[in-house]
This record gives sequence, C-alpha cells and structure tokens, in this order.
Amino acid sequence: MMPSIKMRASLSCLSLLAIAGCGGGQFATAPGQSVLVADATAFSVTSLGGGFGPSPPPPGAACDPQVWTYTVHLDTSTFDWDSCDVGGAATDPASYTHATGSRPLSSAELDTARSRARAVHVSAGNSCGADKESLLMSVTSPAGNMVYGDDFYACAHMYDHYVESDGISALSATVQQLDTH
Repeated sequence: MMPSIKMRASLSCLSLLAIAGCGGGQFATAPGQSVLVADATAFSVTSLGGGFGPSPPPPGAACDPQVWTYTVHLDTSTFDWDSCDVGGAATDPASYTHATGSRPLSSAELDTARSRARAVHVSAGNSCGADKESLLMSVTSPAGNMVYGDDFYACAHMYDHYVESDGISALSATVQQLDTH
C-alpha cells in the first residue's frame, strides 16, 4: 500500500523531530531503558495505519480512522487528540470527519497513562512484521523531542531507535481509551 501524501508528510515531520531530538544524550537509547525519561513533559503515540486492519476509507473521505495521534502533557495534565470519526456508513466519504481537541486529565488518568508509558522500553529487536498498524512514540523533554518506532517493523530501519512492540501496543490501547470526545 502506497502511503498517502498526508502520511508521507507526517513521516517526514516525525523524522525531522527525531533528528532534532537526538542531541544532548538525555533520551533513552539503550535496550531495556524506559523511554519516559525523568524530565519528560509530554509523550505522544501515533498510528500511521497499515497492517491487516479495516479497509481504507473511500475516495474523498476527509481522513483515515487508522491514522491518529494522542498526546499526554505530563506538565499540564492535559490530553490532546487528532483522529478521525466515522459517523455513518463506512462506504460514504461524508461519514468521515477529522477530530481534534484537548481535555484535562484526572489524576487517575494521568497516573495510568504515565505508568503505561514508563513500561515502554527501548528495543534491540529487528522484527519484520506485516499485520499490525505502524505505531510511533514521541517523548518531549527540555532537551527536545525523540521519536521511537515500533520494533514490529524494525527491519525497515526507518528510525534510529525502536521500542518493544508489546509496550507501545499497550500504551496505544490506554491512550485510545482516553479519547472520550
């Protein structure tokens, strides 16, 4: 499947962020380290879609429900979403609407998200999968921003650093549950 222009632009932007965030040595890069560094101010999980998920949206749809980003701001206890809602028949392009927003997190929600993010570790794996959505995790701190790929697709060598697939998948499920818009 050829990535859409929007997806390629997102990948380019994330790649630039990864390059910009590599300086300073304050991000986790050794296998087994938690990617949620002590001075992290935010983290994001992004799905680029793919795998053996649902069919792509019909031509003319405003967005793709498999492509989304959820951000947890640890410093302000807020949650941001950038996703796609489907409010009707999946075959009708008019059913697809781009959704963005922000909301405060409760202490319990923030604690759960932070705990799940701490459980995401740098990987030394070199898997080569095909049946899972492509996930990324971005960590922001005063040192900048670091982007980690899911090691399920590490054999593609698209990122400098990867995280263990099980950890990012569990975090993905957690942040998706925070999207209550």
